[in-house]
Amino acid sequence: MSAEEAAAAEAILSEPFNVERFFDLVSHYGHGKAVGYRYHDHGDNWVELKLEGRPELVGVADKNILASGAVISLVDMCGGASVYQAIGMYEPLATIDLRIDYLRPAFVGDTVYARCECYKLTNTVAFVRGTAFLEGDRQVANVTGTYMRRP
Repeated sequence: MSAEEAAAAEAILSEPFNVERFFDLVSHYGHGKAVGYRYHDHGDNWVELKLEGRPELVGVADKNILASGAVISLVDMCGGASVYQAIGMYEPLATIDLRIDYLRPAFVGDTVYARCECYKLTNTVAFVRGTAFLEGDRQVANVTGTYMRRP
């Protein structure tokens, strides 16, 4: 990241949380760029992201099944973003616990959506629940998570 890009990122992070601008930023760098999740929708305390099932994300090559790590990364980022959305600002977060109950695999060519809502905030912990799903509301996984605020 160049000095100019770093300054632009710092400016975005010092403003009130804007989910669309945030994902425009993270989709261009590091892990967000490698995995490829994208903003899809949001509300007061929830965020919805999507991930295109690309061949480089395959975990079971002979069946073209997406790696579980790609789905885990998607729902973890979505959960954290729902916390930012609920509090309306950026602050340091750390994932304390993330439980994922897989219901079916996702394949190359599928678009996986994640929708997470922050349903409870305390001064130190945020509680999130959500789902990963495919087109037609075919569930891939159920998700619950806790995030430490200002670790």
